[in-house]
Amino acid sequence: MIFDVAIVGAGASGTLTAVQYARTGAGRGALIEAGARAARGLAYGTPYGAHLLNVPAARMSALPDDPSHFERWLHERGVDATFAPRALYGDYLAELLEETDITRIGGTAVGMMRSGDHWLISLHDDRTIAARNVVLALGNLPPYDPLPLASPPAEYVRDPWARGAAIGLDAEAPVLLIGTGLTALDVAIALRHHGHRGRITAVSRHGRVPQRHAPYTARPLSVVPDDFATPRGALRWVRREIVHHDWRAVIDSLRPHTAAIWQRWTLAQRASFLRHARNLWDVHRHRAAPEVPIELEAVRGRILSLSPGIEVHTDRGTYHAARVFNCTGPACDYARVDLPLVVQLRRDGFLTPDPLRLGVETADDGRLLSASGEPVPGLYTLGPLRRPALWESTAIPEIRAQAAALAQSLG
Repeated sequence: MIFDVAIVGAGASGTLTAVQYARTGAGRGALIEAGARAARGLAYGTPYGAHLLNVPAARMSALPDDPSHFERWLHERGVDATFAPRALYGDYLAELLEETDITRIGGTAVGMMRSGDHWLISLHDDRTIAARNVVLALGNLPPYDPLPLASPPAEYVRDPWARGAAIGLDAEAPVLLIGTGLTALDVAIALRHHGHRGRITAVSRHGRVPQRHAPYTARPLSVVPDDFATPRGALRWVRREIVHHDWRAVIDSLRPHTAAIWQRWTLAQRASFLRHARNLWDVHRHRAAPEVPIELEAVRGRILSLSPGIEVHTDRGTYHAARVFNCTGPACDYARVDLPLVVQLRRDGFLTPDPLRLGVETADDGRLLSASGEPVPGLYTLGPLRRPALWESTAIPEIRAQAAALAQSLG
């Protein structure tokens, strides 16, 4: 049997694609899921109720044509929260997936090859799945080490989302987090959940923590000013506007235009933005829910080395900690990603890492671009892998729209 569409990955991106494709009623679809808890992935598989969505529930519907769907789902269950627990959102996606006729296949995809007009997907247990179209919905991957570690200290936790990483720590012991973004806040919350009371220090090059959501008066932007022809001009425009408007309104007014602005910039301009302004953008664009506690001391520093004990040496001083968590954020350099499926697709020229190491090269319709720059027939992706083309491609509102467009195209 040949499926019309096979979706590799059953996290949020894969689930949204499966739900949208099933709604088209166009053909046979399969969802290849490596784990036992489909629809959740890293973000929505958390066991901690204090891990909240960082997008209001009003904007988290899985269905673009029914914007209040998730809010109604919450209300039906007696939940009244602007920023709902992330685990509940995982339950919501899982319930939508259960309602589809998508064939769910347990297993890990380790290779793919083209055979005539379809793809043959090899699973870890030697099974093979045939599909005319494949969607790579790999989502967010565990982070890389912040520096080469031939023999990491036992107290170093590479994957901050690993179950049990916060357990077994002395309640008063000092902890160091490498990174000061949303992942660091997640780890701090998990530590407090397990009774940790000690000092939590978070170190990053800039030492900035995410800003918080707060109510504001919207400032719609219908036309992008000419200032946005360059990153420098864009920064000047933002600084002028926040004199007269809430900075949240200014940043959010750009959201419908972000992809167009990004695509207008040259590769050198994008690199300049990433080098000089990315951190400022991230802490203001990707905000924490108002209820999320920020119980950490954020400091500036660049990690130089880790020593058993554990000592963390930075260019601004040395820190002693009982445990160190790598909170540098998901891996996105697909020239380094060592998943067997990615390695094989990269080797065969079907998957091309972008020069800025943000994801992979894609066409406008989400098809992967080959090493020769041509769209690969029947091979698509969405979500974080499309950041090189779209920049904003990691939040549910953007992924939801991509999934809907992809499902219609495949249907």
